[in-house]
Amino acid sequence: MIATETRRNQLMLGYASALGAAASYGTLTIIGRMLVTDHGASPVVATAVSMVFGLVILAAMFHRHAAVDSAAAPRRAWLWVALAGASGTWGVGFWYFALSKAPVVLVAPLAGTHPLVSILAAHLFLQRLERVTWRTVAGAAMVVAGVVLITVGRG
Repeated sequence: MIATETRRNQLMLGYASALGAAASYGTLTIIGRMLVTDHGASPVVATAVSMVFGLVILAAMFHRHAAVDSAAAPRRAWLWVALAGASGTWGVGFWYFALSKAPVVLVAPLAGTHPLVSILAAHLFLQRLERVTWRTVAGAAMVVAGVVLITVGRG
């Protein structure tokens, strides 16, 4: 019973964190667009500065956990950490570049197709940990299609 309740609490925390991420990325979209258009910041500079600020904020929030987690991590895990960091950096860089060239109402839905990429990657690389069902793929595709339809319909 306790394990089930703990699992449910973990899921709720995961859902709340996902909604927090959505709110943060939604805010980033508007701030990023103003930064690269109204204030003339280069996408490269915007990426670099935002990543530095992100590092500082993360260090302040999670510095106690980082020492414990990093000491326990196997050495080969650092390769995956590096790849995740590189992927995130490329994502932010492309994000700012896209915002400097195209309207937010088009950039956001296109970038919003990332769940489909995540599902494909999970199917390819996480088969032992997660099972990707057709229901999951269909749900993600409908969400992405809905966002695209709303955006195209407004254009």
